[in-house]
Amino acid sequence: MAAEVMLAQEVRRLTADLMEVLQEQLGPTTTELIEQVLALAGLRRQGAADAEDQLHALLQGLDEERTAVLLRAISILFDLMNMAEDRHRVRVLHDRERRAGDEPRPESVGAALRHLVSLGYTPERIQRLLATLDIEPVFTAHPTEAKRRTVRTKLKSIQSCLGRLDGMELLPRQKREVEKRIRGELISLWETDPHRPERPTVMEEVRRSLFLFDSLWRVVPRLYHELEEGLEHYFPGRGVRAPRFLHFGTWIGGDRDGNPHVDTAVTAQTFDVLRRDALTRHLQECHAAFGNLSMSERRVRTGPEVQAALTRTLERWPQLAGRLEAVSKYETYRRWLTAIRWRLEQSMESLDCGEFLAGTYARGAELEADVELLVSSLTGHHAGAVVESFVQDWVYRIRAFGLHMARLDIRQESSAYALVVGEVLRAAGVGQDYAGLDEAGRMQILSETMGLETLFDMDSVSALTRDTLQLFLLLARLTRSRGEEILGAHVVSMTHQPSDLLVVLWLSRWAAARLTEPAGATGLEAGEAGDGMGGPGIVPLFETVDDLEHAPTILEAILDHPDYAEQLRRRGCVQTVMIGYSDSTKDGGYLTACWKLYRAQSALHELAESRGVRLIFFHGRGGSLGRGGGPAARSIRSLPPRTVAGSIRMTEQGEVLAARYDDEDIAFRHLEQITSATFLVEAETANHPDGEWVRIMDEVSAAALATYRHLVEQPAFVEYFLTTTPIAEIESLPIGSRPARRGGQGRRESLSELRAIPWVFAWTQSRLLIPAWYGMGSGFTQWADANDDGWERLQEMYRSWQFFRATVDNAELALAKADIDMARQYAQLMEDEQKREQVWPLIAAEFARSRDAVLALSGNADLLAGVPWLQSSIQQRNPKVDPLNLVQVNLLRRLRDVGNGGDESAEEPLRDLIRLSIQGISAGMRTTG
Repeated sequence: MAAEVMLAQEVRRLTADLMEVLQEQLGPTTTELIEQVLALAGLRRQGAADAEDQLHALLQGLDEERTAVLLRAISILFDLMNMAEDRHRVRVLHDRERRAGDEPRPESVGAALRHLVSLGYTPERIQRLLATLDIEPVFTAHPTEAKRRTVRTKLKSIQSCLGRLDGMELLPRQKREVEKRIRGELISLWETDPHRPERPTVMEEVRRSLFLFDSLWRVVPRLYHELEEGLEHYFPGRGVRAPRFLHFGTWIGGDRDGNPHVDTAVTAQTFDVLRRDALTRHLQECHAAFGNLSMSERRVRTGPEVQAALTRTLERWPQLAGRLEAVSKYETYRRWLTAIRWRLEQSMESLDCGEFLAGTYARGAELEADVELLVSSLTGHHAGAVVESFVQDWVYRIRAFGLHMARLDIRQESSAYALVVGEVLRAAGVGQDYAGLDEAGRMQILSETMGLETLFDMDSVSALTRDTLQLFLLLARLTRSRGEEILGAHVVSMTHQPSDLLVVLWLSRWAAARLTEPAGATGLEAGEAGDGMGGPGIVPLFETVDDLEHAPTILEAILDHPDYAEQLRRRGCVQTVMIGYSDSTKDGGYLTACWKLYRAQSALHELAESRGVRLIFFHGRGGSLGRGGGPAARSIRSLPPRTVAGSIRMTEQGEVLAARYDDEDIAFRHLEQITSATFLVEAETANHPDGEWVRIMDEVSAAALATYRHLVEQPAFVEYFLTTTPIAEIESLPIGSRPARRGGQGRRESLSELRAIPWVFAWTQSRLLIPAWYGMGSGFTQWADANDDGWERLQEMYRSWQFFRATVDNAELALAKADIDMARQYAQLMEDEQKREQVWPLIAAEFARSRDAVLALSGNADLLAGVPWLQSSIQQRNPKVDPLNLVQVNLLRRLRDVGNGGDESAEEPLRDLIRLSIQGISAGMRTTG
């Protein structure tokens, strides 16, 4: 049966099941109302006479109770459709794998290796590439996941039941039981609150993130196996091996920027939660290995290295002897695993008592070395199949997750650290007005007081300063006891000048000078600094258009600073730089942001290379198209030549986490694609864009920026945005611990304090998706009209330049998801016609220009004509999303009327309904912010 037919049948079946449940729960009248709304919405899309008027009349006549029922029903229907589409995607992946046979699938690691071999890559060149291969997805708790985990769990259960029904061996009785379970889950889903009553705490976000590792724990070894098998296939017997190339990071519990709920206590607890989870999983692996490695010395001769290691371990920690008495002296592997388990248990107890107990593993490398002894010994007596079945996966997991699961990043806004250092200097009597100094003065005083040892009264500084100093002391202690591997980047957001980075080194040196524990008592190994810095070190975040333009100047200045250069040398002369896709788009519009990011990466890479510094880019992409989203592999392939060189960090945010990592097959495919893309972008390092193309993009970008700024600088624009989108309700959604605005609530009349997430979220709800396309149409059209053969030259760029094509294709998807007619309904919420006419005509005209420009470049007659399955999916969803939008517009209008009337008691029910509509539209659009 064709996969598309199976998908359609499954959606029909789930829709029918839901309607049966609703009829049982609510009665036939309400169910008929839902079906009537959906039918009219479908007829409206088909252009049927009077369908739109009938639909408007029906929706406006609903009371609050029936409105809530309608919103909930369609939202759940979308949840079921999304789940069915995910199952469909997995079926397609499995089908492709079956049809491929022994040949590598497209966008797989094997396909990437085959392509490199076809280009003449030798085993030595591949090994050099592998030596630099380092891929690190970084999870963030940005508030864009609008669905409760409770709801996601129920949907996961239904998905599992549908998978059982796919099996051919079910007895009739078993089939009835599964169908009954689906019905029960649907009833439970209907009777569950769709959104949380209050915002989650930071630690709730931390613990929730651990669910991501359930699938990753199982998936990561598959990726390592695929790479190893590919290397053996294309370079047989050449000894090309895969090093540790994939690991994970997280901001959750360490992102202090604008989140007052993240303090040092929370960060300390986060480190412990991550370590406890890793230790628990490794203990389970150890237990499983113990059950399988029952080999006896009477049957086989184990390697002498295992016995020698066991002897050394007993000599070092004689208290282990009692544990070994219960294990046969002939079962060497089990005795060694008992020693490993004891050390893991000691490591767990160290967390409970807060001391570095005897036997505690300080580093993941220690555990890996112990398990590798089993691998080498088993291989030595021809038990390679045992290694593959029971041990090798554990080794891969240790490499990827260590004893910490994910490296914890720390992030803070630059002005906060400037305030802290200023207070410390003033309290220590060293400086009186750090904030008032120019940049040269700041750099000078930081240099002169680096490693400050002057004591001062902690009570004389603010709570922010006290907590910041405690944070740096914590980081110094933990990197000494657990190693730098637990800590990721120390990100400085809104980096405007070199001193914004030097202050982090200053605070780090201050903390390191105050720790007096000897290295032996902390687990510090030779060569480790234990200064509170992780492998990526201090990382500037360039996120506005202005900062991107000045980024090379800032980086050059900090690389020239002696203290900074010294700590960089200690880290192998590797500098990580983070670039932000969200604020740059909000600041300069979609096309200009894309181009400024591209130009900044090229310039920064060239500068670093001239200084003998290896640069790694940390891509701060959001999940939505207006924040750098889109297919991850396509994004990697479109990066500037030579700027990847095998190493990449990228954020994974909000709803993207569930979409990419909840399902094992989808998680594997995502990781496989980004690994393949990282290989392939290396092969494209010679494909520099034509110099003429760069000049063209400079001119197109300038025109696009002028068009975008003309819109957002309209006197009525801010009021238009606040009035015609559900931004106020989005800011109050309890879907994340972090406030929607920097520095608290911010000024409602200004967009400067509004974060990019709610900015994009709001435009998505109103079906405009402005952040993902506005200005592009004018940029391309103005340039093409002003130059001979303008469109032909742009079309050549589209055909031949990965960056250009990816930029246009992502905008095409946003334009296809947008709906200008529905957006016009939202525009009517601004009742002042004079003000509305300052903004709406500009938006409508630019939408048409952008759509026409994309079609001119692609040569297609319709948006997404080149991706028919995606075009079809959007067309099928639109009739079901439309009622939710129309209801939302009605609710926003009613809320304003109630507010003008002063009836506060009537506002909250309307706000609850608007939140329901937001969730439903998010599910229907499969995106938030």
